[in-house]
Amino acid sequence: MKFKAKNYTLPLNKKTYVMAVINLTPDSFHPDSRAMGNYAVNAAIAAAKNGADIIDLGAQSTAPNSSPITAEEELERLEKPLYAIRKAVDLPISVDTYFLSVAQKALETGADIINDVSGAADIGFAQLAAKTGSGWIAMHTGGKTSKETAEYKSGVINDINLFFHEAVTAAKNAGLGLSQLCLDPGIGFGKSRENDLEIIKRFSELTIHGCATLAALSRKRVTRLGGDSLSGTIAANTACILGGANIIRVHDIPQAVATAKTADLIKGGLNLG
Repeated sequence: MKFKAKNYTLPLNKKTYVMAVINLTPDSFHPDSRAMGNYAVNAAIAAAKNGADIIDLGAQSTAPNSSPITAEEELERLEKPLYAIRKAVDLPISVDTYFLSVAQKALETGADIINDVSGAADIGFAQLAAKTGSGWIAMHTGGKTSKETAEYKSGVINDINLFFHEAVTAAKNAGLGLSQLCLDPGIGFGKSRENDLEIIKRFSELTIHGCATLAALSRKRVTRLGGDSLSGTIAANTACILGGANIIRVHDIPQAVATAKTADLIKGGLNLG
C-alpha cells in the first residue's frame, strides 16, 4: 500500500506521516499557524527541519468564525508563497481548497496534493488529480461546514463510510488510481463533539478501500474537552494512529513527530534497534 502524489511516494504502514499546517490567512483559528507572505517559506523550512513529511498550505480559513473569500482572493494569497516553498523544500505540498480553479493553479505552481475540503467527492477533483498525477484528499463533511452539525440518522461512521465509497467511485470513474486517494473523515466538519469522539474512538471501523487515511484534528474543539488543546491533540492523534490513520495533520510539529514515533512503536511497526 502507498500514497502517491506526483513524484512522491509514501509507503503506508511503514510509519505515520506528519503533515504540517501552514496557514496563509489572517483568521485561522490557531494564531501560531499563520504565516503569510515571506513568513510562509521560513515556516515550511522549519517544519521540514523538525521532521514534517508533508507541507499543507491553506489560503482560506474554514474555522467556525472565519469569513469566506473568493477563488481569486485565495489564489492571491497562495501563489507566491507556494512557488517559493516549492523551491525551498523537497517535500510533498498539499493545498486546502474547495475551488477547483484554485486546485488546478496550485498544481501548476508546484503543489502535489489537492486537500479537497468541499465534502462533495466531486469527480472534477478526481479528474484533475488523474490528469496531473497528484494526490487527492477527500474529506467528509456531512454536507455541512465547521459551523454546522449534520444529522446522522444511520450513525456518523456509517455516513462517513458511504461518503468514502462515493469518493472511491469518483476516483475509479475518473481513472484515478486508489493509491492517489486519501480519505479524511472530517473531524470537526459537520460534526458534534460527540461525533468527533466517536470517530476518534472507532477510527478502525472506517472502510478505507485500501487507500491512505488522514486524521486532521489538531487543536480543534474536540481536543479542548480535556482542558488543553495540545495535550488533547496528542491523545486523539495517538488513538487515531492506533486505529489505522496513516497521516496526521498538525500545527505542533515536534510534538506530532514524537507522537507518531511513539504510536508506531506501540503498534509494533518499528524496531527499537
